Amino acid sequence: MKYLFLLLFLITGSLFAQDSPFVMRYDMGRGEPRLTFGTEQLRTASISIGDVDGDGDNDAVIANGRHWPEVNKIFFNNQGKFSGKFSSFCTIGSIHSTSYAAELGDMDNDGDLDIVEINDTAPHRLYLNDGTGQFKFESTLAWVSSARNGILADLDNNGFTDVLICNRGEQNIVCYNDGNLSFTCASLATANNATIDIEVADINNDKLPDLVLANRDGIANTLLLNKGDRQFEEVLTFGQGTFETRSIEVADINNDNYPDIITANINGQNIVYLGSEDLQFSKTIGFGNADEDTYSVAKADFNQDGFIDIVVGNYKSQNAIFINQSGSSLERIDVLTDTYKSYDVKTADLNGDGWMDVVFANSDAYNLYMLNRFGDQ
Repeated sequence: MKYLFLLLFLITGSLFAQDSPFVMRYDMGRGEPRLTFGTEQLRTASISIGDVDGDGDNDAVIANGRHWPEVNKIFFNNQGKFSGKFSSFCTIGSIHSTSYAAELGDMDNDGDLDIVEINDTAPHRLYLNDGTGQFKFESTLAWVSSARNGILADLDNNGFTDVLICNRGEQNIVCYNDGNLSFTCASLATANNATIDIEVADINNDKLPDLVLANRDGIANTLLLNKGDRQFEEVLTFGQGTFETRSIEVADINNDNYPDIITANINGQNIVYLGSEDLQFSKTIGFGNADEDTYSVAKADFNQDGFIDIVVGNYKSQNAIFINQSGSSLERIDVLTDTYKSYDVKTADLNGDGWMDVVFANSDAYNLYMLNRFGDQ
């Protein structure tokens, strides 16, 4: 089969692991990789990717702190073929908080990407973009909560981007955008609440965005169908057992036109729940090792074969790409020689070559990105 070739490379350095489809280069030794977002090693919780300054390439917004207040940053992409260098940055706001997420979305429908900052037991904040990547604090959102993530999507199809706030130990929050930067916030009613991630997708093909909740603390994951008029109905729980889900994605893994649910688990193997017309998700594909704790998952067709592949960020074990074998299985390729506490992973084309790259958000370590060189092969 064809393999995905990724390079984490630097201006100078020598190749390691020649027999592997994933190779690394470093500047001055194994401890100093070049393709990082700065040199600080903060308690990073997540990274958002998007063009914040309107120059046509993808920038990175990094949320730091988790339970400890730290500064959040925007790294600007100076795009070049097979370089994708992030050589300038600015901070977000003057107040440093316990941030778990700094999500990008056009909250005021002016054509540029704004930032919604989600914080643990600190006010959630909205920052508006002036179109050049300069952000100004606009307002707080909802109320203080034990937040672990944030998701931006138009949940009621009114043309404005809404905000979902994932809370551990209390009900999640949904803030509906009524336009003109006016929000109606309410609790998202579910029986049990320990949500770390939510994926928004039309699961039943009725043109309404549904919600798939990734839960911890012995609580099963939950599928909520959108009934319209800002109402959601719980129709399925899945994933009960000894493992807990920390991250979730939705993609059609086997190209049968039914969305599948990808779960990143701790204390157990990762699982793809295959979709079907009956919405039972009873058939599964396992991937990864049962003794690994996977904290984050993302999707992309890395080798452009028409099948969605998967990348995972693990906690103190090797991160990995899983190449989709025509929808029947997933073939693992380890990436990064060292191990990290990878709280988030994202996919995006960072260098404008048409191939999807990978970004790892690592707590207490460098935040790294890897460039996809499969197109060169």
